[in-house]
Amino acid sequence: MRKTAQTGLAVILALGLGLPCFAQSETLPLPFPIDRASREISVVVDKGLKSTNRLPTRALREARLALLDKQPVEADMLKALADRGETLAALRYVDVLMARGIEENASDVAYYGAIAVGGGRVWALPEMVEALQYLDPATEPKARINKYIQVLYAHAWAGNELALDAVIDYNGEGRLFGPLSAATKAKIDEQINTLGGGRSDLKMAISILRKDTLTNQDLADARSYLDRAQQAENLAVATTAANLIEQLAAGKYTSAAATN
Repeated sequence: MRKTAQTGLAVILALGLGLPCFAQSETLPLPFPIDRASREISVVVDKGLKSTNRLPTRALREARLALLDKQPVEADMLKALADRGETLAALRYVDVLMARGIEENASDVAYYGAIAVGGGRVWALPEMVEALQYLDPATEPKARINKYIQVLYAHAWAGNELALDAVIDYNGEGRLFGPLSAATKAKIDEQINTLGGGRSDLKMAISILRKDTLTNQDLADARSYLDRAQQAENLAVATTAANLIEQLAAGKYTSAAATN
């Protein structure tokens, strides 16, 4: 029954909005663009390296001076500087990694992107968020996951909707950030209410319906988010929410208790 329900969700979204069908483990990007001003909201989580003199070798000091002077710097030196908290080097190193291939370098793209974004260089946020979808929660280093959480949460709570999307996508049983806590859900709801527009409500509802097993509370929560999304001025958001409400009403999604 759950397999049919999951397939129904993918089909509705694919047919109604021109989206590809996604597997249960994958995130589902919405085709409703995030406001540019929201995407560019930046928070300094860690100022990083601020003094060239703190670097331990002459080669690193010279590389940082060249970087600040907008001169070319070798990739290995960019990495070495980024490892010591140089956020501009992290930003430039993300460019290098992206050119090599995001899927093959996903963990490093996400990690060095987080260093850059955490230092206020929010331009690396799209690459950081994109890289997260390739990471395995079972093998990704805990220290790196904590860095992603630190950076994304700070930006999401400040109103960056791209970061909020990632917080919604990667919180949950079996997902990168682990089960969604009550405290995090409360902060997500606070931001959804602040942002308005219905888009994040729809995103949250879809995140719930992606679960392998649904509870009665899950179904009630999803319906609450969808009811709000259905009132959105954006016609595509409202229509998608209405379609999913129809699916809920038709019993396409059932709780584990109902199937036992």
